[in-house]
Formats: sequence, C-alpha cells, structure tokens
Amino acid sequence: MNTVVQPRTAPTLQAVARLAGVSVSTASRCLSGATNVAKATQRRVTAAANKTGYHYNTLVGQVMSATRRGVAMNHLGTVAFVTPVASSKEWRSTPTLCRNWEAASERAKSFGFRITEFTLSSTGMTGRRLGEILKARGISGVLLAAFPMEPHEVSLPWDDFAIVQVGHRILSPRLDCVVSDHTEAVVMAARVIAARGYCRIGLAIEKYQDDITGGRWSLGYAGLHEPFPSLGDIPPLLPEKMSREAFLKWVDHYKVDCVFTLSTFRNEPNHMESWLASVGRITPSDVGLVSLDVTSVHPDWSGIEQHSDEIGRAAVDMLFSKLHAGESGIPKLPRTLQVHAHWREGRTLRR
Repeated sequence: MNTVVQPRTAPTLQAVARLAGVSVSTASRCLSGATNVAKATQRRVTAAANKTGYHYNTLVGQVMSATRRGVAMNHLGTVAFVTPVASSKEWRSTPTLCRNWEAASERAKSFGFRITEFTLSSTGMTGRRLGEILKARGISGVLLAAFPMEPHEVSLPWDDFAIVQVGHRILSPRLDCVVSDHTEAVVMAARVIAARGYCRIGLAIEKYQDDITGGRWSLGYAGLHEPFPSLGDIPPLLPEKMSREAFLKWVDHYKVDCVFTLSTFRNEPNHMESWLASVGRITPSDVGLVSLDVTSVHPDWSGIEQHSDEIGRAAVDMLFSKLHAGESGIPKLPRTLQVHAHWREGRTLRR
C-alpha cells in the first residue's frame, strides 16, 4: 500500500499570534523589537514563536509596517555596506570596489532599500559597537565589502544579521560570499596569450593581491603547465611592494615575453609599461601586458573583465534571499557564488 506523506508546512506569524492571543500586527511588532508594546505581551509572543519554531522575517515585517502606515514601498529599509577601513577614501580610490558599491546600491534600490556605508576601523569603532548601531537602526542585512589591503579578522555579533561578503573572502569566520572566479580568469588569459605566440608567461602582482583571493591567482598560474606544456617554467614575482628594479630584473632573468598583472598596486596605477619602455622594451611587440582585472585605470589594456558590477548585484540578490528565508549568523555550510569573467581585447597584446 502506498503511503502519502503530507508536506511539512512552515510555522506562520498567524499561528504565533493565535497561540499568544494577540493580533497578527501586534505579534509582528513584538518580534521586530518595537518598544511601544507591553513587556508581558512581548514575552508571551516570543514564547509562542519559540514554541512554534517561527523565525521572524525582516523583509515581510518591513512590508507589513509600510502597508499599515500607508507608505509607498519605495523605501522599505536599509542595508549596511561594512568596509574594514577607517575612511571611505581608502576603498573609493579602488575602481573594482567602487563598481561593487555602485551596482549593489542600484540593485538594493530596485528592491526598495538603500545602502549605507559603515566603516569598521574608524576611531572608537568595534565589531560589538557596530552591531549595536545596526540593530538600533533596524538593519538586519549586511554586505561585507572586499578588503583593499591584507586580510582582516572581523568580529561582529554574527547571529543578529544576514551577511554576504562582496568580492573576497575573510579567513574567519567562513561566510556566504560572491567572488570572481580568479583561477578561471588566469586559464582564460593563458589560452588567449598562447594562441598569440607568447611562450614565456610570468605572473607579477603584489603579495597582498594574491593573499586576498586565497592564493587563487598563483594557484591558477601554477596549474597552467598541464594544459599548456609549451609555456616556460617561470616563478611568479610576488613582492610585498612592486618596484621597477625588481620587475625588470625578473623580466630579464627569466626572458619573460608576457606578464600577467593587475591595473593597480595599493590604489596606485601599474607603471610596468613605462618601466619596460625605459629599457627599450616595447609593449606589445617585445613584452605583452595582460591585466587580470581591467579597470578604468588602464581601460585600453588587454585582459580580463571581472564584471565587478555583477558581483555587487549578485551579492545583493544573495543577501535578500537570506533575509527572505530568515537566515542569519554564520552558516553551517557556507556558499560561494562565482561570477565568470570574459576576455577583453586591448592594445597591450599582439593580435
């Protein structure tokens, strides 16, 4: 005999209100932390929510609140964009991070939300203090911005917020994030470069740039020899700070004919083309230059388009899916969404 299994239904706010003996709107206000509700009622509603297993949905609560007030739903709330710096100037000079921010802001606006930046390293700010500020403002969704420098260890009251990282991962704790597929980008660039006749390809970026990707630039580079056995075995140049002398010595010693690099070093433009020209090496005929993240700093360079704007949009989509599902805190099984890159033709590689 076949047995029909009834689907499990999620506990509802109506069930909580019924068990607590209050209206649905009162139950919603109690669970949203409203202060104009009697403490005894609040305790009764909280107990009912715990008993039924109901988790308060911030997005639904904000929609209901706006509906009750007769407010047009073009501003339902705020999402925090938390940057691990003392001043926004530290990341706003980085084109990739600016594109993350601008696209995320537009995406949030389409949901009826705005994004406000909070700096984690400003004077007197701590993770606990920031958590208190966000809760006081009714903010439950946090975008943790990519770090422009070395990885930081961040401390926040994780359980109070739905959090998504944008652009890079932090080492601890492991959180849901949206990043570019850095390893795929290296392989994609190598495929184009090899087809153009270059065979002495080297990776030259600063160490922190590799660190903030979890070493994925250098891992992708190290794995090129199997699919491209004709490429020379050249150790990557990963100094703490890139210099003209070290770069030219590396190019000369290993007879590098094409360089994987990035558009900026610590928010300063990459000067490799002028460094090469100063010793009579012409780009791209003598040495090709390929940016693994083409930005507005060198928009005419050949290289990889990482779609930093799409990373910002996708991060907002992931955050709102978590808010809609009532997810908060450190996930038991972190999810990583990778945004695929595309090749972008430029003038620094032979055609």
